Amino acid sequence: MIWQNFIDQTLKPIQVSDTISEIKLAFKASKFNHLPVFKKEVFKGSVHIDDLLDLEPTSSLSDFNYLLEVFYVESHKTNLDLIHEFANHQTNLLPILDQDKKYLGVIKLEDTLDLFGESPFVANEGEVMILRKEKSKFAFSEVAQLIETLNARVSGMYVSKLSEEFVEITVKVEHQGINEILQTFRRYEYQIVSEHPEDLFAEDLKEHSDYLNKYLDI
Repeated sequence: MIWQNFIDQTLKPIQVSDTISEIKLAFKASKFNHLPVFKKEVFKGSVHIDDLLDLEPTSSLSDFNYLLEVFYVESHKTNLDLIHEFANHQTNLLPILDQDKKYLGVIKLEDTLDLFGESPFVANEGEVMILRKEKSKFAFSEVAQLIETLNARVSGMYVSKLSEEFVEITVKVEHQGINEILQTFRRYEYQIVSEHPEDLFAEDLKEHSDYLNKYLDI
């Protein structure tokens, strides 16, 4: 299901002419940390509840225009764009505008997370691996090829960490036995960041480490 179906148009708009006291009441009636602000029907930005704490209750928000944060998502963007904006602005409510910057409504963080949870990457059965490799040697095509040559299937993958030296990706795999997949990636110079009970290589390392510790204690 597309996220645009979850745009909420019922939220009562806050006007820049409203008093701080009135806006605090609007926050109290909601469960959001930001609320969108308008000048008549024109979207001007969002205000955070914490920024109102020490303001004079009878003053108007228009006296504090510097508190307005201008962020939004356009209606043609993807689920990942939504998640990026939620995280980037530490908010649980995003204003949605069309390509002409006309306000369409808001979308809630909880609805976006529910949609993400229904995606095949999250909902399908499988094993999640975190792999790391030198940036200059990394290729998505190689990751997919190595998995598919072992008669497994990739449910999804994304870059979860990136630096100048290495790439770290999260991969979900439908498989019959994860150990063979892990050993194959090691042979191709991937580091396995995630932990797996079926990882015989990691178990062997632990046994050798335990043996060495016992030897050193003698």
